[in-house]
Amino acid sequence: MAHSVEEWGDTLLKQMPRGRAWPRDPEAFLPKYALGFAKRLAELELSGEQLLLEMRPETTVQLLPEWEVYLGLPECNITYQTFEQRRAAVVEKYHRKGGLATWQIEFIAAALGYEVKVYEQWPHNVLRDVTYPIYPDSTRFVLRVDVIGIPEDLFTVLDDVLTPLRGQASLILECVLNRLKLAGFYYDFNYEV
Repeated sequence: MAHSVEEWGDTLLKQMPRGRAWPRDPEAFLPKYALGFAKRLAELELSGEQLLLEMRPETTVQLLPEWEVYLGLPECNITYQTFEQRRAAVVEKYHRKGGLATWQIEFIAAALGYEVKVYEQWPHNVLRDVTYPIYPDSTRFVLRVDVIGIPEDLFTVLDDVLTPLRGQASLILECVLNRLKLAGFYYDFNYEV
């Protein structure tokens, strides 16, 4: 908790020697001089307390660019991200653990602010249930990623030719997941509105 300017001024005056050359009445120059330093000390203490919030990526505000440089972000050179999206990317990468099981891919996407469901498509064999779909062997290394409720609007027939077919939200998700995918695996992204 930050101390007030008066508390800092009182502390500074207590550090001064006593005597006739060091008057303590409020109208003397010494207490006014000490209050000038006290204002700066109160500002420094407040700044120090705010710096404690910058030590964690979840609460950073002023040092977000430094966190991004430290973590090598943005990974995909995506521009026009909101402050919350940038901070979510920093938090996700800072706490990222190894491994890419389907639940870990879902966890990474959730940390970025997306709701996804990842499915593995295994080829059919005699031990599978009869209702199991018959996927061709070419889809053995393809993970189906269903993105639910993408936060941006998709292209419609009423949009003009300059409107992109998909927004930046899908590009961010695809870029991050493609950078993390295992060698030999591919993602099939399906967007549900």
